[in-house]
Amino acid sequence: MTLAKAILLPSVPVNRIKIKILMLERGILTQKALAQQLGVNPSTITRLFKGQRKSQRLEEQIAKILGIQPKGKSVRRNES
Repeated sequence: MTLAKAILLPSVPVNRIKIKILMLERGILTQKALAQQLGVNPSTITRLFKGQRKSQRLEEQIAKILGIQPKGKSVRRNES
């Protein structure tokens, strides 16, 4: 399951475009910048977004940064 399929906003799957929009809203302009915030190699984020790698820990950290909840958890969007 890709990150896009793993994260939900009010019962609607978030696709890559929505994830990118959320990143931009939070001043995260690139996957490299997201990787730096997470302390991982940028290729890790690329593989995660393409569905070539799975990491519940990273998906949860990304969801927290973007203010959304991972699939299967209660949904609440942070407005900060």
